Amino acid sequence: MHAVAGLMHLDVRAAGNGLLLTASPADVGDHAQAWQLRLRNNDGGRSLRELAAAFRDGSEYQWGIGDQWFAFFPAPQQPGIGSLVNARPGPEPEGPAEILCRSDRPLELWAEAGTAMDDIIAGLDTALPPEQWVFEDASACPGCQRPVYDSTESTGMFIGAGMPIGGLCRFCLSGETLHTVREAGLVLPGQQRAVLEAMAGS
Repeated sequence: MHAVAGLMHLDVRAAGNGLLLTASPADVGDHAQAWQLRLRNNDGGRSLRELAAAFRDGSEYQWGIGDQWFAFFPAPQQPGIGSLVNARPGPEPEGPAEILCRSDRPLELWAEAGTAMDDIIAGLDTALPPEQWVFEDASACPGCQRPVYDSTESTGMFIGAGMPIGGLCRFCLSGETLHTVREAGLVLPGQQRAVLEAMAGS
């Protein structure tokens, strides 16, 4: 939770023989949504460990996939903030890159993710071939944008505000999210606020 940006989440977990990082919300084009980034383990975990170290230290790290690349770096104009971006070359050869996705989070949050990644990486099966990797999809909770995975027990369907509400995380189902938001005096986007208030009245 951030006093200005409101509710934000950064989730990392094992996905097959790699990691699945979910940042919600993130800037994707001209709108905000959850961003799922699959971090593949193609080199015995070396690149994943280097990225985890960059998260912990708040240092720069860049890697590429085809004509796109990903980069993590301390935001130059925002002290204490780290940025993870997915970019590709812009239309002008000498011009700036085109940012496809961007997630800005406090460096402390990235550091927590990097620490968590170390334990997950240590448990990955580096002998597992890519064709046997199993990924778990996630959707964004309509109340708080927290990633909700298929294995999460506290999902369901409720009727509120005259419409069905599904895919809620356990924190929104229990009312904890709304309580925390009210205690902190946060202002949420209209749709998220409507979902949480509908849950409170259900």
